[in-house]
Amino acid sequence: MAKKPKQRIDTSAERAPLDGSPFAGLDVLRSELPPGEAASSPAAQSKPAAPYAVGKTRKGGYALSIEKRRGGKCVTLLGNVSGDAAALLKTLKRHCGAGGAVREGTIEIQGDHRGKIRELLESGRA
Repeated sequence: MAKKPKQRIDTSAERAPLDGSPFAGLDVLRSELPPGEAASSPAAQSKPAAPYAVGKTRKGGYALSIEKRRGGKCVTLLGNVSGDAAALLKTLKRHCGAGGAVREGTIEIQGDHRGKIRELLESGRA
């Protein structure tokens, strides 16, 4: 079976320089548009308040602990969570790179992530 020769486009012709801006014709339409809102500065746009809060213990720390499970696996527990614990769980799982669950008002993250969780909570990004 013989191969068909590829058809090629001739590109040897001289190129004409591009003239003008492709957006130049839009200036005419600008007068017909309604006035837009003033651009707000990034400082004016504040991050919405988190739908959850993590309470501290009497000593001033967070209720972080480790629980050993069967098979030698450990789970990091975070207590004193009020509000939307599922939203906090999602943030913690992404930050720690691990799975987790919410059980009885306590957040469980698979593995020993006390340092990472404490760092995240103290930085205020959670």
